[in-house]
Amino acid sequence: MCGRYSLTSQSYDKFVEFMDMGYPFQVPSRFNIAPSQPVAVIRLKGSDQDHSIIPDQPLPEREGALMRWGLVPHFAKEIKMDRPLINARSETIADKPSFRGPFRRRKCLVPADGFYEWKRGGASPIPYHICLQDREAFTFAGIWEAWTGPDGEDWLETVSLVTKEANGAVKKIHHRSPVIIEPQDYDLWLRPQDPPDRKIFDKLSTAIDHKLEMFEVSPFVNSARNDGDDCIKPATKDQFKLF
Repeated sequence: MCGRYSLTSQSYDKFVEFMDMGYPFQVPSRFNIAPSQPVAVIRLKGSDQDHSIIPDQPLPEREGALMRWGLVPHFAKEIKMDRPLINARSETIADKPSFRGPFRRRKCLVPADGFYEWKRGGASPIPYHICLQDREAFTFAGIWEAWTGPDGEDWLETVSLVTKEANGAVKKIHHRSPVIIEPQDYDLWLRPQDPPDRKIFDKLSTAIDHKLEMFEVSPFVNSARNDGDDCIKPATKDQFKLF
C-alpha cells in the first residue's frame, strides 16, 4: 500500500509549470501527507460530469483540484472515517464496485516528490523514504469520485492511489508499491475508457522505477501529526538505489 507521501511547494510549482497549467492554487510544503487530508490532484476538465466517452477524441485541458485522500464511493449512504479507501489495487480496480466507475471515467494524477514504506519484522517497523535520485516531482496514478449526501446537501471529492505488486528492492520492505505515471503516459492514463482498458497497466512505462532510491528515516514520521523536513532526513548515511 501507499499510506504516506511528501510534496513540497517547490516541487509542486515546478510540476505545474511543466504541465503548463498555470497556478490554480498554492500548495504548502508537506512532508508527511496522510489519509483523510486534502491533497492536490490533476484531472481532466469536465471529468466531474458523465459525458459520453468518444474514443480517440482530443482530451480536454487538465486542471488542478483539491480532494480528500480516501475514496468515498458514490453509492455510500454516509462517510465512514474508520477505514478510508486510500489505495486501489491495479489487479482488481476494473471490477471492484467502489473503483470500477472512477477507473472508467475519473482517473487523475497525484503529484509527489517521495513516499514512505515501513520495513516490518523486527522489534518495530522501520520507515523508509523513497524518491527519485534527482529529487524531482513525479505523479502517482489515482482515481477519484464525487459523493453527495442523501439529500444533496453535501458534495465531497475524494481520491485513491493505485498500487501494484512490489518488485525489486521495494519488495524487501513491502509487498505493494504505488503505480507511478511517466509524462509520456499522462494522456494514456487520463483518457476515459468505456469499457475500461484492462491492459492499461501493461502499457505504462516502468522505466522510472529504475530512477528511484530509498533511505531510512526517523520514526518521527510514524505519527501523522508530525510534519516538517525532519520527516525526510536520513536516519543513516546508507542510501541505496531500488534497482
